[in-house]
Amino acid sequence: MRPGRILHRLWPDTMAGQLIGLLLCGLLGAHLLAVLVSSKGDGGIHTLSRKQVVDDTVVAWRLAQHTAANAALAAFDSPTVRFRRTPAQPAMPPASSDAVAQREAAIIDEALRAQLKLAPQDVRIGWHSTHLEALDPELALALRLPDGAWLEGMQRPTVDRQWWRPLRFSVPVSTLPVLVIVIVFVRRILRPVQALAQAADRVSRGEYGAPLALAGPREAREVTASFNIMQSRLARYLDDQRRMLASINHDLRSLVTTLRLRAELVDDEPLRTAMQRTLRDMAAMIEESLRFARDDAIDEPSVDMDIGLLLRELVADQGAQGRDVTLCEPKEPALACRCRPLALKRALTNLVENAVRYGGGARIRYARTRQAGRHPHLTIAIEDDGPGIAPEQLENVFKPFYRLDAARHPETGGVGLGLAIARSCVEAHGGKLVLENREGQGLRALVTLPV
Repeated sequence: MRPGRILHRLWPDTMAGQLIGLLLCGLLGAHLLAVLVSSKGDGGIHTLSRKQVVDDTVVAWRLAQHTAANAALAAFDSPTVRFRRTPAQPAMPPASSDAVAQREAAIIDEALRAQLKLAPQDVRIGWHSTHLEALDPELALALRLPDGAWLEGMQRPTVDRQWWRPLRFSVPVSTLPVLVIVIVFVRRILRPVQALAQAADRVSRGEYGAPLALAGPREAREVTASFNIMQSRLARYLDDQRRMLASINHDLRSLVTTLRLRAELVDDEPLRTAMQRTLRDMAAMIEESLRFARDDAIDEPSVDMDIGLLLRELVADQGAQGRDVTLCEPKEPALACRCRPLALKRALTNLVENAVRYGGGARIRYARTRQAGRHPHLTIAIEDDGPGIAPEQLENVFKPFYRLDAARHPETGGVGLGLAIARSCVEAHGGKLVLENREGQGLRALVTLPV
């Protein structure tokens, strides 16, 4: 697998996760750069600190030769330096097995013997820490004085840390508090974005609520204000469309009724029959056209509905009309879906009636599914055993007034709006409707709805 694809899978998918990830990478990168630039040692004693150890020991050795040596030496005590005169050779820590510690002891031993003109057996150096990896390694010294007494010393020199050692302190101390602060503020910044996403999802299902509160950074407030304006315009447009459709519906029905009455006055029976048939077709087309337009402006409220209950009602209605429609219950029958029940039932009824009309019957299956990286959704499949549809016509049948069988089978009725109405309704719920030919024979209508 390529590194880019691995990084894409490991990288957070949410905006908050990406912002925090970028900040974390920046902090770690800054720490690593600072450590690599400033810390190039191999774990031994720093050069200046080594020189200070030698100088302090030389001064203490000379002070220890005078009277009241311990009082003078005690005046120079500090947390990192301590010297005392002892009558006998002090006990030394065991020899260190660390190569760096041995090397440092040898360097200091050579420097002290060179400055004080001492024999090798007159200088003893050891480490109280087994390795120099300790945060405060203690250097133990013992030097023979000219009168046979010994100078005992303890020093804590500064060690050149290896590149990874400072991270043990710098990362927890500086990075973790910053991350906590950033997580709090990122959540506060992204809260308006999440509210906006939820509101957009509700609008996609035809739910128009109160304007969102303007909160968060300026950019978030500007986007929220634009969304509120868009929602207000959409709601006003749909209100106007509903009023217009109601007026058109009333006027067209009145005109068709008037024409039917006048057709009854025609004496020529063949002509009267032809006129009445044309008026019936016209009335059906007007009714279907208005229903298709009205579906986009419907104001039915959305509710949480058990989709299994809705499908069982649909199957019962079709069975009462003598149609062969069956429902295959899933393993988890209680599947809730937020929808407009009447509109969704009408869309599914259109799909079922198409399956019965052209395939002799319909089988309905439904289940909850989830694809990688997506929210769970509800899938409803309506299958039949009919002849299917040519692949190049699978999208054309969703066009308004498009009928494949208008010339060959005029007796099936309809004006070619059933599938267009069904797709319009499903998409108004934030879902998707596609048709596909089954293996062997038959057609499958696949409805996908968000849960």
